[in-house]
Amino acid sequence: MPLTSSDVRDKRFSTSRLRLGYVQEDVDALLRRVEETLRALEQGTRPSKIITASDVMRSQFRTTVMRPGYDEEEVDAFLDEVAETLRELGLYSQQLRTGKHSAEYFRRAAAPRPREPVTPRMRPEDIRNKGFNTTRLRVGYAEEEVDAFLDLAEATIAALVEGRPTDTPLTASQVREARFSSTRLRSGYVETEVDAFLDEIADELERYGLH
Repeated sequence: MPLTSSDVRDKRFSTSRLRLGYVQEDVDALLRRVEETLRALEQGTRPSKIITASDVMRSQFRTTVMRPGYDEEEVDAFLDEVAETLRELGLYSQQLRTGKHSAEYFRRAAAPRPREPVTPRMRPEDIRNKGFNTTRLRVGYAEEEVDAFLDLAEATIAALVEGRPTDTPLTASQVREARFSSTRLRSGYVETEVDAFLDEIADELERYGLH
């Protein structure tokens, strides 16, 4: 059953004191955006600051050690529910069009739109098995950041190949706009190789209409 703005507002998490937890202020800030978006949709108006399923799935929080934080597993599980609700409302990653403010618009946006079948040129394993050369004495991309982003890309391609276009966490523009930290004193992926591969992924997503 889809979540309501009240469900989000009233959600409470256990706190952790002697182990890692999410910084409470970071989680609260994200959930306020979700609550505002859902409340606006319930009222049939356009949210002032839209948050999408992709935004929620890509959210990251600082962790606490010496002070209370929200239980990470509880937060992650609830955010999965939030993302699913936003997908059902049509808020995958696209921007809303000016002037389309009614609740009926959001219901129409959530409805699947027929598309011509696309023959996949890229498979999830193409991303999973992709390797990059590393650099140690010159600048490279932080490996853990690239790997995490490619996990999202793999999930996106998998959803498309399996005929689940509503479960795609990324669009082509998000892939092209991806930015990673640079490494200097430790190994990192060769930047030109990563950039070239991201262009391939973005091109594939555009073929499916995920601009």
